[in-house]
Amino acid sequence: MKKIFAFILYLGFGLAFSQKYTLPEHGIFKEKTSERKPAQYPGGIQVFVQDVTKEIKTNRITSSKNEKGLANAQFIINTQGEIEQIVVTGNNQDLNKEVKRVLKSMKTKWIPGERDGKPVSVPYRFPFTVNFE
Repeated sequence: MKKIFAFILYLGFGLAFSQKYTLPEHGIFKEKTSERKPAQYPGGIQVFVQDVTKEIKTNRITSSKNEKGLANAQFIINTQGEIEQIVVTGNNQDLNKEVKRVLKSMKTKWIPGERDGKPVSVPYRFPFTVNFE
């Protein structure tokens, strides 16, 4: 009986360790990573801030003294590098309208974002803070 048990045990281990299984090359099990590049303003974000700041007309914004105006602009940079779907929220409605006006009127196109070498629309969020004195 001991010999039969030892033979079955030996046979079981022999079969278990002799298995070779490799994953098929279907591409199903490969890790998918995509190359992504964010949208960029020509010259960088500092140039974007300078361009927006130059165009904001503070005389269109009413506020009380020592008020801090906060606005958060959300927009899409489309595949042609144009700004679209602008939404501006903040604590000063005049500032919100002015930021939206400036973003709509910008003529400089962005370099669109890319995924796997193809241009894609990219959402962008940019906060604005203005100190009124």
